[in-house]
Amino acid sequence: MPPMAGKSPGPFPNCDWRFNEFPNPAAHALHVTCVELMALAVPGKDVGNALLNVVLKSQPLVPRENITAWMNAIGLVITALPEPYWIVLHDRIVSVISSPVLSSEMEWVGYPFQLLDFTACHRSYSEMHCSYILALAHAVWHHSSIGQLSLIPKFLSEVLKPIVKTEFQLLYVYHLVGPFLQRFQQERTRCMLEIGVAFYEMLQAVDQHSKHLAYMDPICDFLYHIKYMFTGDSVKDQVERIICSLRPAMRLRLRFITHISKMEPAAAAAASTATSVPQSTSVSSPAAQSGAGPSNIPLSVAQ
Repeated sequence: MPPMAGKSPGPFPNCDWRFNEFPNPAAHALHVTCVELMALAVPGKDVGNALLNVVLKSQPLVPRENITAWMNAIGLVITALPEPYWIVLHDRIVSVISSPVLSSEMEWVGYPFQLLDFTACHRSYSEMHCSYILALAHAVWHHSSIGQLSLIPKFLSEVLKPIVKTEFQLLYVYHLVGPFLQRFQQERTRCMLEIGVAFYEMLQAVDQHSKHLAYMDPICDFLYHIKYMFTGDSVKDQVERIICSLRPAMRLRLRFITHISKMEPAAAAAASTATSVPQSTSVSSPAAQSGAGPSNIPLSVAQ
């Protein structure tokens, strides 16, 4: 931590770093830390879990005012290690999403967006384990390379999508991946499109398993933000069938995502039934008009 904060302790004395192997004391400390961790005679999974537990289980030993700095230090170290060390974060995310706090249908005490705000909860001593995992995942992924982040679409579609069944789980996933959409759009457009489709598939699962959705407006606002800022119409064909299978209230809110679903659900249902019924009604209406037409002809002749 002292090298990360700009301080130079004894093992890293001040020197002319211009001609050194490492550009600064922080880079030197990061390198030797990773070498020491990789030299341990334990599996990489155990080392990665121990690094995460420094923040998750050692809060009394970590100053509360420096908790974000410790999270960033862990993110720097764990992302500089090979994949077996940092992939354990995915297991922590799965355990949190599968926990009763998010998987049950009970009503949260308070606004869920406030409970997922780690900074506000930490200052008020009301943080939860799910908010700790959320903040730590953001710190780790912030320091990850784009190659490491490229595993997130597969993680969403193969691991998280079968688990997400409740509205709280869906909101947690949106909070988890949302801050990195800009980077995906700039560096891995294909991953951005895959994430966009996975979001709609999760929404479809939640819509089918939930009796009531209390936060449809924030969910739809987030999906509109993704459309107009990142994906555009690139995923229109994939998400169109998903939107048509949602409940009417959700379809009504998402009717501008695709060009076909612009009309209201009631009008769309009426249009679909009208096309399936034989056109006898459409033929009879011109007949009624033609019957009314000749009655006007003698009037014009008489005039």
